[in-house]
Parts: sequence; structure tokens; C-alpha cells
Amino acid sequence: MTLMIVVSCTLLLVTGVGLVIAFGGRPVRTPAALVRPASGPETLASVFLRYLWGANVATVAAVASAFLVAWPGGRLAMRILALTSPLSAQGRLTEAQAVIGIPSVEGTLALLIFAGLPAGFAAAFIYMLIRRWLPAGRLGGPALGLLLLLAFGASVDPLRPDNIDFEIVEPGWLAVVLFAALATLHGALVAAVAGAVSDRLQPLARKTWKSYLPLLAAVLFPPAGLVLGIGALLVMAKAKIFSPRPEGSWRQPRAVLRAGRGILLLVSLAALPMFVGAVTSIAAR
Repeated sequence: MTLMIVVSCTLLLVTGVGLVIAFGGRPVRTPAALVRPASGPETLASVFLRYLWGANVATVAAVASAFLVAWPGGRLAMRILALTSPLSAQGRLTEAQAVIGIPSVEGTLALLIFAGLPAGFAAAFIYMLIRRWLPAGRLGGPALGLLLLLAFGASVDPLRPDNIDFEIVEPGWLAVVLFAALATLHGALVAAVAGAVSDRLQPLARKTWKSYLPLLAAVLFPPAGLVLGIGALLVMAKAKIFSPRPEGSWRQPRAVLRAGRGILLLVSLAALPMFVGAVTSIAAR
């Protein structure tokens, strides 16, 4: 069973790496039919269709990154750390009540539900919001992964210093390297899949409705469905209250671009002390 889990996770992770190599660097392109008009009012229907299109792109990227990087990568990282840990660590329980050194089907599925899918959806949703402020080309995805690791790694996961797992598994520096690499690859895959899907996904219509079936994945995963539902309400309310602007009017000005990147820089600087402290603490164990 252990060998089957390791082999399966390895194949999934290799597939994710292949997708990054094949599609990395592709920007998310909105179909011409959904671009905001240069002049004149925009209907609520067109706003909603554009939101559904973006939500579907994000959902596909979320599920792909969860199944091909976050889930199998996390499982493999834990397996590697179990192998490099002393005999005294074998058989002990992790914070998630998993047995170190004995990967199980139940534990692997729990990792998908409670870690892989949340990480996938969070990364994909955030990417769709901030993608224009990230570096262009192949650097955008890895930058996303590192930004999320810096902002949330020390407070949520995977490098939370109060996680008892880091008191059991060794060495600490290897854990830091593995999870940092995993976060970088995760961000790269989110960007690669989002870019590839955006090139092919057309607006919702009678002939294209099957392409929007991935949205069911978000509905079946309640936290993601709730976020998408709230997002739809906010977008519709904004379209109703505020006058729509041309597509280029908010994407192109350097001031907006600089402001967005400035926000990301401030977030990174604010999270840096806590992150450095967490990494230093874990690596020294």
C-alpha cells in the first residue's frame, strides 16, 4: 500500500510539472465577447457571464493544482521527512493524527480534503484577483507561490512553527526546503492551468455549457462555493451601483499597476519578520 501511494503521488506530481513546462507563462486572456465595452453601458448579464468565465477558469486551476501538486506533493514531502527522521519518530502521531512512517489511504484522502483542496482554491482565487500585478511570463506563477508562502506559510501552513510535527520529524531545514519548493511549484501550476484554460474557454452559451461543469467542483466543496457565491453578489452589486469602465481604463495605467504591486510589496514586507522567524525556528530543530 505504501509503495502504491508513493508511486501514484509521484506520477501526479510529474504530471503537474509537465503542465508547468508546457503551459507556464501563458497569461489569462478574457474572450473578446466578454471584454468591457469601450463606451456605453454594460448589461448585468454580460457582467455575470464574465464572472462565471473567471470563476470557471479559477476552479479548473484550483482542482488541477490540488490534485497534481498540493495533495501529492504534500504526501511525498511527508514521506521523505518520515524516511529522514530517527527511529524514535516512527509510529508517532502528527498534528493531523496521522501515523509517521505508515501512509494510509484514509490519511491520504484526508490530506486532499483538508489541505490539498483548500490550498488549491485559495491559490487560484487569489491568482485571478492579483494576476495583473505579478511579474509577466513564467515568473508570475512561482511569484504567486512564494508570495502566498510568505503571507500565510508561518501563520496558517505549511511552515507554522507551533506545528508539533516539526518537533518530531527531522531535519528541520529539509522540511523548509521541501515545502518552499512545493509552494513555488503550486503557484506555477495555478498560473499555467489558468492561462491554458483561458485560451480555450468561451463564454457560457447553449453550445458551451458543458465546459462550465467544473464549477460543480466548487459547489461540491462548500467553502469554495460560498466564496464564489459571495463574489458573484459583490460583482453584481458593483456593476449595479458603479458606472462600468472600459476594459483598458483600469488595466493599463501605470499608476494602477504600481499601486497594485506596491500593495503586494507591503504585504510581503509585513509578513517577512514572522516568516523568517518561523523558518529559522524550524530549520534549527
